[in-house]
Amino acid sequence: MSNEVINQNPSIERAKELEQQAKDGLNEMQLGQEKTIIACHTMRDTKSYKILGFDSYYAWGESALNLKKSRLNELALAGEVQQELLTGVESNIKQSITTDKNERNEVTETATEVTLNDSVDSELVEETVKTKELAEVLVTAEKPITSVSDLSEMGTPQLLALAKAPKGERLAILDKVVVESKLEEKPITTITIKEAVKASAEPVDELELSEQEQAVAIKKQHKSAMGKVSKLSEALNELDTTMVDIEELENWKVYLDEVKVSISNLEKQLGYE
Repeated sequence: MSNEVINQNPSIERAKELEQQAKDGLNEMQLGQEKTIIACHTMRDTKSYKILGFDSYYAWGESALNLKKSRLNELALAGEVQQELLTGVESNIKQSITTDKNERNEVTETATEVTLNDSVDSELVEETVKTKELAEVLVTAEKPITSVSDLSEMGTPQLLALAKAPKGERLAILDKVVVESKLEEKPITTITIKEAVKASAEPVDELELSEQEQAVAIKKQHKSAMGKVSKLSEALNELDTTMVDIEELENWKVYLDEVKVSISNLEKQLGYE
């Protein structure tokens, strides 16, 4: 999203332009997907729909695009993820170019200084040249992984799957998916992204409870269970059971009573008072 859109109130011409982009994208189906999701995302975040006379984003979506709330939210979220990834990729490319130039200049300057120094033997000069060549190889190898073309191949389902990852980590996760897909010569699928997002989630460390803490937890669980059974019993007594078979009704009451007794006995064994 450009700074022009973010920092200024959108004009009616801009709002109409975004609306037309969303319509065109839907009409063009897959080819217009990127245009659609970015337009929906921008419409939502800049509140451009208000310029067109709509009080809510959803009213605009249903009127202009014939889309329900759930689908409109999906498109806007996909646009948000796409914009985040695009910004990250462009930033990485700029950083890579800057780093590339700095490292090449640094190595070149070092090699020049060594060459101009008459007191340095030829072996050291040769070693410096090799160092320069190695640096060039390393710089090339550290180029950004995910490219703009990779992003253009991602559909809405893939973007929504990536939306499950925390903001700021999505591009790093996608980088891993892109590497694997290129190694295996397979397309980037929704399943592979979901698996990567799941794998990136930090495992929750389960704290081991002491025996006393475990006993207290069990007591609380059974007290809660007893309360739920009592509520079921009360609800059953309040129901209009004129159309229910008397025998079936009595069986339910007996069953609930047995459950309450069972829970009560277990709590007594656990020392619950």
